[in-house]
Order: sequence, then structure tokens, then C-alpha cells
Amino acid sequence: MIKTEKQGLLQLLKIATPYILFTTVYSILVLGLEEYFGDHIYKISGQIGSVFGLAVAFFLGFRMNSAYDRWWEARKIFGELTNNTRSFVAKIYAYYSNVENFKAANKAIYDIQAQKLIELSALYIQQLNNEMHNNFKPTFSEKSIELLNEFKINTQNKISNEILVALSKSLEDNFSSKANIEKVDLMQHINRFYDIQGKAERIKNTPFLMIYSAFTKIVVSFYVLLIPLFIGDIDLGGEESRFEFLAIPIMVIISTSFLTINKLANLYGEPFSENKTSVTIDDICKTIEQNCFEVCNKLK
Repeated sequence: MIKTEKQGLLQLLKIATPYILFTTVYSILVLGLEEYFGDHIYKISGQIGSVFGLAVAFFLGFRMNSAYDRWWEARKIFGELTNNTRSFVAKIYAYYSNVENFKAANKAIYDIQAQKLIELSALYIQQLNNEMHNNFKPTFSEKSIELLNEFKINTQNKISNEILVALSKSLEDNFSSKANIEKVDLMQHINRFYDIQGKAERIKNTPFLMIYSAFTKIVVSFYVLLIPLFIGDIDLGGEESRFEFLAIPIMVIISTSFLTINKLANLYGEPFSENKTSVTIDDICKTIEQNCFEVCNKLK
């Protein structure tokens, strides 16, 4: 996770290094051919490069903004998941502490039931995280398998949905008619889980502007190949001054900037993929699970 500017610069350097190497070699090759075969033999008007570069920058700007909006929406979704889960398990702890809310007045039984519901909630978070990583049928621990069997969860179906159904059924079976407010309150949290899961799946299952992405990549690559032809060498102090080789770092900086921005747009556009710029859902889900077990321990 990028927490400081220094770490961000290191990650940026890792992404940009291949482009720096490629554009350096390419710029040296093009400038060397120009110097060997004759000065300015294929230099194109700089005005064409300016207009073309402006169009490419516009494409990249739109694409980067769209990718960041997609990334930020994904982060908000998992922030909402964090808040909803914490509130849900806290209310289970509070509501299950009052035996008057239930059909049978046996606090020991409902303390155990509350523990299992909180553990099942933590298992839901774990499974949702697995599904975001395309692991729909994970290997569960023995304790998790016992929990799944106790709540009669069909692991052949979508497990995250099955867990939410089991939670809903358990709440419906446990609460008495006198505790409709508490039951409805908890069911609203279940509905939010469905809403959050649907939002996450929408982002994950919707490709990020495939045609526009391919078009932008082609345009950026084509522009980068033409940059040495737009710039050419720099005649400062005459041919013998060797200032003309300043064109190489200029070409490298411009080319690397365009290629890196396009790459970052691709990475930010897939917020649930496993890369340095993706939303850190593994850390978020581990934190949520830990919060669930902290509440669960209060019932033991």
C-alpha cells in the first residue's frame, strides 16, 4: 500500500522504468540514423506534433479521470462495507443481549447464536474478498465448514449470496413479533450487504472502456514513435557543440510521460486486480474480520 510520497515515487519508477529504457534506445537509434545519413532528413513540422500531442493529451486526460473515478468508487464501496459490517455485528451483540427480543427466553442459547451469526458475517467478508479475486470455491477451514453446514449453506451455489440468505433466515426465526423494530433494523443491514456486493460486482464484471482503451493505446504508441521525427536534433552552438544530443532526454521524458500515464489509467481502471494501484481489499477485509471477532469475543 502506498502510504508516503517516497513509496509512491518508487512504485512510479517501477512502472516507468521499462518505458524509459525503450524510449532511450529508440531515441538514440533514430537520432543516430539522422546524424549518420544527414541532418534533418526526416524532420516533420513541429506544429503537426503540437496538434497531435494536444489531441493525445486530451484522450489521456479523459481516460485517467474515468479510471480514477472508477478506482475511487471501488474504494467507497469497501468503505461502506466496513461501516455496514461493524454496525451490523454491534447491533447483533446489543439485540441478542436482550432475551425479550426472542421467542425463547434463554440467554445462553442466544449468546451462542449471536456468536455464530457474527462468525458467519466474518465468513461472508472473507468469501466476498475471495470472489473479488475470482476464487468462488475456496478451501475453507474445518471451523468454517462446520459453520456452513450448521446454517445449511449450499456451497454449490454462489456462497456469498447463500450466507446472506442464511443470515436473513436466522434473524427471521429468532426474533419474536415484539421485536419487529430490531429485526427490521438488522434486515436493512442485510439489504445493504446485497447493495454493496452488487456495486462491487458491477465494477469487477464491467470491462473498462475496452474499445476506447485499445484506441488510446494505439494513438499513444503511434505518437511516441513519431516524437523523434517531430523534435529532431537541437542545433545549439553548431554541429560541433554536441548540444543536439539534448534532444534524447527530451524525447525520453515526453515519450515516457505519455506511456506511463496510459499505463496508470489501465491500472486504476481495474481497482480489484492484484497490482500496486488496486484497492487494498485484502487489508480492508482482514480489518473487518478482526473487528467482527473482537465483538464476538465479548459474548464468550
